[in-house]
Amino acid sequence: MTIYEHLRSLLAIPSPSWREDGVSAYIIDRMTECGYAFRDDECGNLLFWRSMDGPKPMLCCHMDTVERAVEPHVLEDDEAFFTDGLTALGADDKAAIAAVLAAAEERPDALFLFTRAEELGLQGSAKLKKEFFMPFDISGAYVLDAEGDVGTCIISAPGKSRIELTIHGRTAHAGFSPEDGINAAKAAAVAVAAAPTGRIDDETTCNIGSLMAPGSTNIVPDAATAIYEVRSLSDEKRRKVSDEIVGCFRKAAEACGATLEEHLTELYSPYSLDRSDPALGKAMEAIRGIGREARLKATAGGSDANCIRRLGIDAITLSIGYENAHSVSERIAKESMEELLRLIRKLV
Repeated sequence: MTIYEHLRSLLAIPSPSWREDGVSAYIIDRMTECGYAFRDDECGNLLFWRSMDGPKPMLCCHMDTVERAVEPHVLEDDEAFFTDGLTALGADDKAAIAAVLAAAEERPDALFLFTRAEELGLQGSAKLKKEFFMPFDISGAYVLDAEGDVGTCIISAPGKSRIELTIHGRTAHAGFSPEDGINAAKAAAVAVAAAPTGRIDDETTCNIGSLMAPGSTNIVPDAATAIYEVRSLSDEKRRKVSDEIVGCFRKAAEACGATLEEHLTELYSPYSLDRSDPALGKAMEAIRGIGREARLKATAGGSDANCIRRLGIDAITLSIGYENAHSVSERIAKESMEELLRLIRKLV
């Protein structure tokens, strides 16, 4: 099958995060037809290989899409795949899967990793364990999942934390006895106003994505929940900003006699590479091999490379050519897909 045939088939299979079974089955069928053995882990990540001997590169893609691309309205012409402007496309990351499957038909001796729930904060790759990759000698891992021209190498990416904070107050009738209540929504509003948000410095950002205090206007709300994210290239800065946010909510809760429930999750750690990194060096060599000069770029988003590097595997994220990911303007040029396939051949 051609790379385009694979992409058309993949885009027709819904694969929201943690519900990627259709795409998983498609990949298993195609890869086993090409002579690859495979294993999966407890959450459904897939690893394929032809032999267990000698060092070999590993290519990685994720199987899920954002909700807006679950049932894409796919259009194409001679130049590109795109949509009718009502849905996202899902080229993130199905264009990479299509290219990998096309390359696998040539049966290179490489490892191929397909992960789940990447779009939910790398939840699938976060559950990977070292034992999953034994006894393989992985010479470098190449995560095919970034916007931009083929030939772009992501040399730094932030770590990310998720903070969920719930202020518990006391309910009361808003008309008869409001003084008997403790308004959790008001306390949360005071905390949000005081807490940092937006760009903190050139390495760090934070954002409140949700503030909820559902209820009726005639009841003093007894619970309000805020959900934040914090990203930084520095673990120290990320934890400092997280502590500041939690501190603002503690202060606001204490001031009105409420209590605070805290849940802080460190989703993944940052990475930063220099030119001596072996995986980066091999990627740059492969990019030169397809007639392009490598472009080194930092990003504000994480990828499965963050989690793979945590396991001691040298990993780097590479751009695959899609544009405007997650939006109704998402598209990928056919020329970029052909370039990606040539690059994969060089890497493996």
